[in-house]
Amino acid sequence: MNDLSNAVMSKAERVALFEESLKFVREQPVARALLVSSSADLPIDKDELNAAIMGTGIAGFDASMSKRSKRIVKNTYMYADLVALLKYPGTNQKEQRYNEFMRLMKLAGWFAFSQPYNRYKAASQKLTMDNIALSVLHTAVSAAVGQGAAALKVLSDVADFTMNALKNEPQALKLFENNSKKAEGGNFCMSSALQDDDGSITLAIAAVQYFAAAQPTKVLFVEWTTSSVDIYNGAATMHMDEEDYAMIEPLIVKALAEQRAKALTYEFGNA
Repeated sequence: MNDLSNAVMSKAERVALFEESLKFVREQPVARALLVSSSADLPIDKDELNAAIMGTGIAGFDASMSKRSKRIVKNTYMYADLVALLKYPGTNQKEQRYNEFMRLMKLAGWFAFSQPYNRYKAASQKLTMDNIALSVLHTAVSAAVGQGAAALKVLSDVADFTMNALKNEPQALKLFENNSKKAEGGNFCMSSALQDDDGSITLAIAAVQYFAAAQPTKVLFVEWTTSSVDIYNGAATMHMDEEDYAMIEPLIVKALAEQRAKALTYEFGNA
C-alpha cells in the first residue's frame, strides 16, 4: 500500500486548503431534484446505531465506537465524498475523484495507506457488487500495518455484518441506491471502523465504481455478468489524528449544514 502522508502542514496551511474546497462547494448550484427532496422523512441520525448510509457510502461501526468517533467518521467521509463528486463528476474522471477524496480525508486528519486505483479483475462470469466491495475491503484490511490480528478481524467482521444487515433495511437500501446510481453506472464505498482503548480510530474503506450500458433496478444483492459491466476499485486503511481534525471540524460541520440536501446520513442496525 502507498503511504499518503506528506510533510506536516501548519494549521494555517491546512485551513487554507479546506477553505479553498469550501469556496468551490458553495459555488456549485444545487439541482432542483435535491432542493425538493427533503430529509424530513428520515429519522434523525443520533450516532447511536452501528451502521449508516452516508451519501454514496455504507459504514459499519464496531461496538467500541463512541458517538463522537462515529460523528468524526461520518463528517469527514461525507465532506470528502461530496467535494470529490462535485469536482470530478465525469465518467472519465474516476481516478481523479478517488484521489481527491483521499486528499481531503488526509487534510481532515486521517493518516492513510492506500492501494492504487485499479480496474477490478473478476474471477468468474457472475458477480455481485456487495461481494466485490467486501472483497476489496478485506484485502485492504489484510494489508493494514500497525494493527493486531484481533483488530483486523473486527474490521472485517463489522463490514460483513453491516452489508448483511442492509438487506433487511429497505429505507436505508433505497437511500443508498438513489445516491449511488448514475445514468451510466454508479459509485459507492464500503467502510468499517473501530476505536481502541486509547480512543484512536481506525477506518478501512473500499471504493467501487462501475460502468454499465444498461442500468439495473438495483446495485447490491443482484447478480451481474462481467461482460455487461466495467468495474474499478480503490481501498485504504486510515488512522485518525484527532488534533488535526479539531482544526478543521468547524469548517466541515458548517459546510455539511449548508449542503444538507446533498449530505444526508441514515443510521440503521443495532444500538
